[in-house]
This record gives sequence, structure tokens and C-alpha cells, in this order.
Amino acid sequence: MLFWSWAALLTLVAVAFITIPLLRRSRGAISQALPDTQREENLRLFAEREAELQSDLASGMLEAKEHATLLRELQLSLLDDVDSGDKARGSESAAGSPRGHWWLAGIIAVILPLLALSLYQRWGYIEDVELMGLFKRTLESQGDPEAAQVLVVELGEVVREDGEKPWVWYFLGENFATLGMFNEAQIAYLQAAERLQGEPEESLVLGRAALALYIRSEFEFTPELDALIARAREINPNEIAIIQLLAADAQNRGDYAAAIANWRLLIQNNPNSLEAQSLRAEIANAQRLLRESSGEPAEGPVIEVRLALADGVKVDPNWRVFVAARNAEREGLPPLAARDLRAGDLPVSIILDNDAAVGPFNLGSADLVTISALISRSGTANPAAGDYRVLSEPFAHNGEPAVITLLISDVVE
Repeated sequence: MLFWSWAALLTLVAVAFITIPLLRRSRGAISQALPDTQREENLRLFAEREAELQSDLASGMLEAKEHATLLRELQLSLLDDVDSGDKARGSESAAGSPRGHWWLAGIIAVILPLLALSLYQRWGYIEDVELMGLFKRTLESQGDPEAAQVLVVELGEVVREDGEKPWVWYFLGENFATLGMFNEAQIAYLQAAERLQGEPEESLVLGRAALALYIRSEFEFTPELDALIARAREINPNEIAIIQLLAADAQNRGDYAAAIANWRLLIQNNPNSLEAQSLRAEIANAQRLLRESSGEPAEGPVIEVRLALADGVKVDPNWRVFVAARNAEREGLPPLAARDLRAGDLPVSIILDNDAAVGPFNLGSADLVTISALISRSGTANPAAGDYRVLSEPFAHNGEPAVITLLISDVVE
């Protein structure tokens, strides 16, 4: 409704741009036309001035050459005045009557909107604009079942009217997934993929269909799931949804080597994201588990961090906790080692070693280190007001095992 209101307003403005100059032209032409009495006055003044010049010539006040020049200028002036009058009358005649202009304005006011509507229906995108609102609401309502139910109804109505819009099917699948209806979600994703055949986005939609099927299959691989994964990877070997699925499956099976390989592919997609930070911690933990299962001793320093909450500190069990070791002699560098967990895991003991490196340097590259722990309300590793934090004094690990006890009590101002 808002769109059509704006369209009507802009149409009126367009009509005004055309009709107002026409009406002004009509009035201007009438006001500029010279009446016949003005023409007669010009002729009378010419005769008087011609007589004066003739008298001055006869009395000797003007020479013959000067007289001829002035008379010529007078004649040219008269011709200009007469010509201007004739053109003005011609303009008035061509402009027509005011009633004629009102008819023209009326015709334009009718034809212009009809022409604009016809062209818009052929080349316009109002339906896509309206759908973008539904898509935006889907993204904003992730994890909100009530909003997802409403969107399923609205998107379903769009599908019933026109089932050939692939992204309507895709977002319908997203809302079904939010509601835990993974069978319906898979169907919707596959409908979208069918309408995106040959497009790069087909692999994305197939990846989402594969995730829905993986959950439906109780996290077991089936021939149908293998076929979906193969279809998606044939289009895009590094499809994010497929890599996430493979990493999760490898972790569930305890195949940490495969999980690490897939996590590293995900990190390459967006190295500076919060997800990448979390995946680096997962990789460090998986590497530790691999080393422990093989019985190989850790290389380099090993720091055991014993972490607990101070009495009276109340936190949400789901808030993230970031534990990091940094070079005490070089500020501003990335952590030498890092792990993350949940506040509900406290109290806990964790291990920081070279396998927990998250940047170009590891624990063995620094002689003097500090250990910090941050309970983040926002889920990011950057301290913010209201977070809880503790920082150890600098100490030298000397390349040997060390134990640090930290009690979280200070609120970040």
C-alpha cells in the first residue's frame, strides 16, 4: 500500500512538470502579443523622426552621409518592432486557447499513469521487493519458533500463488528448520535446488538439504545423504554447509584428524570471524586428544590453568569463557595459546600448550607469559563493560610444566 501511495504521488509530480510549463507558456504568449494600436504608434513615431532628420539635412545641421546613416538605423528599428509584434501574434495563435491546454493536461494525466503501470508490470520488481521483507524477517527470527510459524504461513501462501520462486522455497525451509520440522525443511530445500539448477547457489541449497537429512537420519550417513553431498561438492567442492556437516560427523565419531582438516577449511573461509576463533580452540583440543591417545608426550611448555569463580560472582552458565596465554614482553600480539569454554564448566582445569596456538607464535616462542581469563556476556573475546576478567602476573615457564590458579572476580568497567 505504501508503495502505491508513493507511486501516485510521483505520478502527480510528473504530470505537474509537464502541464505547468504549458500553462505558463499560454499566459506568456497572450501577455507578450502586441496590440494593433502599438503598431500604429510605432509608425507615427517613425514618421516624426524621419521628418526631423529631413529638416536637419535641409538646415545644414547634418551632412548627407550622416543623414543617410541615421535614416537607415531608424528604418531598421522600425522593422524590428514590426517583426516582434508579428511573432508575438503568431505565438499566441499557435499556443491556442487556455481550454486547449487544459485538454492537453487532462490527456497527459490519464496516459502517463497508464503507460507507467504498463511498463512496470512488464519490467518492474515490486514482488521481489515485497519478498525481501519476508526474507529479512526470516534472518532476524532465527531461533524464534513463534515468528517462524507466522513466516511459514506467509511464505506458504506465496508458494501456492507462484511455486517457481527458488528463494521462497529456501526461506520456507529455513523456517521449517527453526521449528524442528526437518523433513519439511529438506523438501523445501530440494524444491529450491530444483529451481536453481545450473546456478552457483544450487550447492548452498543442497548443503542445507543435506544437513536436514543428516539430522533426520539421527546423525548417520545414508546412501541418500551421500548422494546429496556428492551433488553439492560437484558444484562447489568447498561448500560451507557440507564442510560443517563433515566436521561435525568426524567429531561425533572421534575422528579428530578428519575434524581438524575440515575445521581448517572453515577457518580459511573467514579467518577473522568469531567462529574461526572458536574453531582454533576446537583444533587445539582435538590435537591434544590425538596426542594423548597416541601416548606421545607434549612438545614444549605445558601450563595447567586451574580456573574458578570467586564467591558471590553470579554469571549465566551459557556465557563464554576465553582463556589465553600472551607474551608478557610484547603487547598487542595475538595470544600464544587459547581455549574457550562455558561459564557453566567452572571450576575447571585446562591445558595450554603449543597445540593450543591460535596465531603464528606458540608458547615455546616466549620466555615470559601472562595468563588471562575473560567471562564474556557478548560471546566475543574482546573485554566489554560488565564482563568478568582476571589476569596473572608475568611468569617464566622455562619450557617446563607449570600450574597457574586464577580466581575470577573483577568486573570490567
